Amino acid sequence: MRIVLYGFMGAGKSVLGKALAIKLGYDFVDLDIEIEKHTGKSISAIFEEDGEIVFRRIEHQILKELMKGNDDNVVLALGGGAVLQPGNRKLLELRDFFKIYLDVKVSELSKRLFLEKEKRPLLKNIPDKDFEGFVKALHDSRKAVYEQHADLHLHIGDEDFNTVLNKLYMLLNTN
Repeated sequence: MRIVLYGFMGAGKSVLGKALAIKLGYDFVDLDIEIEKHTGKSISAIFEEDGEIVFRRIEHQILKELMKGNDDNVVLALGGGAVLQPGNRKLLELRDFFKIYLDVKVSELSKRLFLEKEKRPLLKNIPDKDFEGFVKALHDSRKAVYEQHADLHLHIGDEDFNTVLNKLYMLLNTN
């Protein structure tokens, strides 16, 4: 089974994806890490030096390269904006990925993201007083696309990490 995790930044796609892959005995691929390997730059540096448009082109090209692999047992973690791009969604459909939307409450996302604000290109210049409102507005602008394309919509509340991991594992074994 090919599995892709997506959702808003800070939803836990990379951490949960890696743990899920281990639990399933699958390979794990993090699209952002692959982009950094390919370019030799951090995601932040690409945004700062080249802009978001160039980043999205690179992201699509790397995803396209990853789709050429024949691995059927893989968990792929996307960056928060990757699934918003129609070309990326088409690639995932063509390769028959089971798409999981990790839906975390905005208040929790804001807490997580505030702690790592400097590492997030879209957030680092947002004043502290406007931060939660900005996160909510950006999240709300993406939510419909996230929901529309999911095969599984996983609501993540106040559960601890292992509870979420086990819940996801059980849901995958029933689908």
